[in-house]
Amino acid sequence: MRILIVLVMTLCLALSCGQDQTTQELESYCQDALPIMEQYTETTDTTNQANRAFLYAYAYGSMEQVYEALTIYKDTLVWAVNRVDSTLLDFKKLITPSEVREFHSLMIEGLTTEQAGLTKQLSYYSSVLRYGYGDDKELDDGNRLLGQAVSIWLQAQYEFEDILEKAGIK
Repeated sequence: MRILIVLVMTLCLALSCGQDQTTQELESYCQDALPIMEQYTETTDTTNQANRAFLYAYAYGSMEQVYEALTIYKDTLVWAVNRVDSTLLDFKKLITPSEVREFHSLMIEGLTTEQAGLTKQLSYYSSVLRYGYGDDKELDDGNRLLGQAVSIWLQAQYEFEDILEKAGIK
């Protein structure tokens, strides 16, 4: 009987330690992922602000204002492509507990899609600034990819909310 009690106690202890380790892994992952996600959000916000400023200048400004706003937007796209690339690399370096693999894959997919969309927009607007025109299909593809990235990002945010809850952070 003693052996059975010791066995049951050992099993319970092992299970509770496993749960603590899982929770710790989730907490650690969340603590590492959160600043990366915040950086991504900041990058997207900055890029969107530059895009809105360009669109406003295009609609209401002089040719000089349009050129200036487009130049700023193109420079912001260069910065954003580099920053998303860095964010993607940082995310790929994270140690991924099994509970977050779906979320992690979504983030990698979203960042890769964002990177492709920004790159296409950068190519288009660089061409416009250099030659006065660009390939509209390239712009459409870039916009489509960025729309997909937003959709993936929203899905990832819902997943992350669940992960934060499981980790006891939220």
